[in-house]
Amino acid sequence: MSDPQAVGMATLCMTQSLVLFNQFLPRFEEISSANPAEDAGMVRDVRMGEVAAVITTLGIGGMTSALSGSSTPAVVAALTAGGLILLYEYALRNKGVSDAV
Repeated sequence: MSDPQAVGMATLCMTQSLVLFNQFLPRFEEISSANPAEDAGMVRDVRMGEVAAVITTLGIGGMTSALSGSSTPAVVAALTAGGLILLYEYALRNKGVSDAV
């Protein structure tokens, strides 16, 4: 991963992933304050946002990998998306997460 172009593209993928998740999903405060058993709409919104953000993130990762000739951007995009999904699912399952932060 010493190729500066691959590192730059990987950084672009990571930051774009953060922006996409921020745009497609509700805020953490909204997610953790909702009760998933009573608010099926919030759960649906989170899951649909995750799907949209992951598809777009992986698409950007794939395109930047193709442009740079390195698999590093795609791998970074996939890892970042996976980490963000874990965070959002944790917030969805644990009421009051925002209170602790």
